Amino acid sequence: MRRISSLAAAGSLGLVSALLLASPPAVEAHETREIADGQYQIVIGFMNEPVFAGDKSGLEFWVYQLGGAATPAAGAEASDDEVVGPPVEGLEETLQAEVIYEDQTMELPLTAIWDEPGGYYSVFFPSASEGDYSFRIFGTIDGTDIDETFTSGPETFGPVEDPEPLRFPRP
Repeated sequence: MRRISSLAAAGSLGLVSALLLASPPAVEAHETREIADGQYQIVIGFMNEPVFAGDKSGLEFWVYQLGGAATPAAGAEASDDEVVGPPVEGLEETLQAEVIYEDQTMELPLTAIWDEPGGYYSVFFPSASEGDYSFRIFGTIDGTDIDETFTSGPETFGPVEDPEPLRFPRP
């Protein structure tokens, strides 16, 4: 009986290893950056990661004031390096956003994320699966000028991927 359990465990371990090797390399889901000379922290990335060309996705980000009462960052559990100040609300009125791909730019209307103070989003359908996308956030936060660009990559947030290897059934 012990021998069968050992064989079953070894088989399961082999299957998990094969699945991990076949999976795409892990990248950061969102980029976290201090902006406005350290007054604020922004957590930014694509919606619905991983993102596949042609699928609904978009920009999402959260803004927190640094140096205020501690709050866990978006989607994070509280720990010493993830705790930030209070969320900054109302930025859909004072900030603008753009998505940039190569030489093309598209304005993204911002909407506050319901029930997530300090969170904002804008939906679009990325159509290119090769190359990096950038998001530009600009305007003002509490009278402070903001103009930041965030680009997908291995140290920031995931790029748009080609869905072809995952299509089923295949034509």
